[in-house]
Amino acid sequence: MKINIYSDPQLYDAAHVWKTNDIEFITNCAIECGGPILEMASGTGRLAEPLVKRGLDYTGVELSAPFVEHTEKKLEKIQGKHVVVQGDMKNIDLKKKYNFIFIGFNSICHLLTNSDLLKFFKCVYKHLMDGGLFLIDTFVPNPIFLYRPKKKTFVMDFFLPNGESCIVNEINKYDSKTQINHIKWYFESSTIDEFLFDMHMIYPDTMDRLLNESGFMINEKYGDYDKSPFSSESHLQIYLCTK
Repeated sequence: MKINIYSDPQLYDAAHVWKTNDIEFITNCAIECGGPILEMASGTGRLAEPLVKRGLDYTGVELSAPFVEHTEKKLEKIQGKHVVVQGDMKNIDLKKKYNFIFIGFNSICHLLTNSDLLKFFKCVYKHLMDGGLFLIDTFVPNPIFLYRPKKKTFVMDFFLPNGESCIVNEINKYDSKTQINHIKWYFESSTIDEFLFDMHMIYPDTMDRLLNESGFMINEKYGDYDKSPFSSESHLQIYLCTK
């Protein structure tokens, strides 16, 4: 059975239970800035939970209605100020400004064109307070990954929500003209077959240029969550920007 993981929050959470290495970094940035906080592409609330638990005034924007509903159920168990809005992060108008805006864990790669990136940056700029901070966390495209042989490659194994063990392999096809990586996940399970998705490979020089075109100043650029400086060897590109 083909699935869309972005309409199945329980499956998404199960497949990404391992992703915890960014929580301390982003939480510390949020505390340092103070609220109100806006997360773009807020997903299933993985990062929202620790922020709300710390008493921060949190708003999330997420395109997937099932993800929004799932996040709301998580957050209603926590005392705190929070709201999650279903909408498009390229053009949503929340009629409010925020002191800290962030987009985490490669979510920016779902904006498949530079035009979409510029629309998104314009939207963030509109919602960011003067003196506020905009954080981007994504990976650096790796040619070894993009141009690897067209055969199934192991990605991960995890337990499905029903408790069944599952192995995921993938094949990718990269289009260098559009800079879109077309990815197919193959699930070795009795209930799920495959999942297709696209990701925009955003190179650091492109990110720098588009941020500058959008009026942002790049204050810091890290290569990891330990705040090590970005270099040609970095696997991550983490931006801290202001107006």
